[in-house]
Amino acid sequence: MEKDNSKEVIDCTSLLNHPVHLDKAIEMVGFGYFHYYLLFICGSLYTAIAFSVTSVSFIIPSAQCDFQMTSSHKGLLNGAMMIGMLMGSFIWGYVADTKGRRFTLIICMLMDGFFNILSSVSQVYSIFIFCRLLSGFGVSGATTLFSYLVEFLNIKYREKFLSWMEMFWTSGIILLPCVAWIIIPQTFRIENEYILFKSWNLFVIVCSLPSITLAFLLMKMPESPKFLLAQGKHKETINALKFVHRWNSNLNDKFPVTSIIVPRSNDKSNNGFFDGLYKSTIDLFTSKFKIIAIVTCIIHFCATTSYYMLILWFPELMNRLRWYETYSSIQNKTTMCEIVSMYIVEPEVKSVKCDDHIDHSVYMNIMIIGIACLPTSLVVPLFINKLGLRFFTVLSFFGSSISAAWLYFITSSMENIILSSIFEAFSSIGISLTYCITVELFPTEYRGMAASIGTMFGKIGALVGNILIGVFIDAHCIIPIIVSSLFLIISAFLVITLPRTGRTNIITEGVL
Repeated sequence: MEKDNSKEVIDCTSLLNHPVHLDKAIEMVGFGYFHYYLLFICGSLYTAIAFSVTSVSFIIPSAQCDFQMTSSHKGLLNGAMMIGMLMGSFIWGYVADTKGRRFTLIICMLMDGFFNILSSVSQVYSIFIFCRLLSGFGVSGATTLFSYLVEFLNIKYREKFLSWMEMFWTSGIILLPCVAWIIIPQTFRIENEYILFKSWNLFVIVCSLPSITLAFLLMKMPESPKFLLAQGKHKETINALKFVHRWNSNLNDKFPVTSIIVPRSNDKSNNGFFDGLYKSTIDLFTSKFKIIAIVTCIIHFCATTSYYMLILWFPELMNRLRWYETYSSIQNKTTMCEIVSMYIVEPEVKSVKCDDHIDHSVYMNIMIIGIACLPTSLVVPLFINKLGLRFFTVLSFFGSSISAAWLYFITSSMENIILSSIFEAFSSIGISLTYCITVELFPTEYRGMAASIGTMFGKIGALVGNILIGVFIDAHCIIPIIVSSLFLIISAFLVITLPRTGRTNIITEGVL
């Protein structure tokens, strides 16, 4: 059993008269209370992102009557936040590399929370869509939290802390249906000449509160010392390290380091915004890290395409399987695609009142899928130091590929729930670990941009996945299954080609 390192602070009582490398200084601040609080803040940020991104799955059915949404309207609402994230992910990487990790996280979370609150009181569908798009634009930059977290840690703890992030995402997936189940079924109604406020409006507000709260908590935190030193801010770097040392030390010892070796300045803040954005992108893809950047972008694209192609399909698939089990006179079909192709949409009845009720089974099924992710979220951090990020990422992608291929053979809604849970557990942690690998492989001056461009390719993949499933679900459902499984296999083999992370990583060793 691993010993308790909560008070592992290096006892240094005398000042060092010579400059030291930043990695050495980070070791000298020790490991303790600050780092656990940092994990709590960054993990809670990841939970808030889960709330913001996935809350639309409950908003669409509960708000469909108020906005008189057709299927196309629902599709646009479902894609609005994804489009906003696609637009923002590229920009926020440059901001994080020039203005700071903490600054970017604060602005992004405030933006997400503000536009979510604004959308909650929107009475017009187009305004609601616009607010959700800008919320997505803001929340896309919150993936900077991986860079912010890793830049306070020495090599010994990086992989373990990064792998714990999936637990917080899973917690968000489990907590969200609980919050929705408590709030949305309420029947209160506040209405006057200008506004209609119902339970789903309150649900949107509640989902926005974590983002705003965490933004204010971040204001009390220091900026990343690695970012500060990369910008040539020597004094601010020392102050950030002193802040961490005070948290970790019970004795209030004076931090022994008075001077840090300053690297060659890579300050991009003097450029115009768009010139700087263009130059940062070109610098990344012409540097010695260009191959790694291209490979990680392809992994993000393939894995996220597969994930969104299937995970957004499972509720629809469940509905069709239940229809088959309840109404179809033809039984004993051999494949899922044969069952799906039989589905008949009932003729539209104009006199039927709009139904915005969400069946309790929906909340329960989503909770089950989230709970199914707990085992993998717990196992990975326990063994990450022994087996490594790359091992678990490859294992996750192969596992989710097998579950995607097996989808072809299911014939009942119960099998669909089981398969959804397996696929979500493996693919979700695989995507999270891909973010972890990305921030581990790149040095400070490229880390924010590399992570954001990877996120951008992931969001392109999400849109591609949605289009593919919409085109082929009825007549050729075998195509999305093959594409999803194949993309995950490609992702697994590409991860194998990447350098190892952690202590054996020699690419970024000694680099900020």
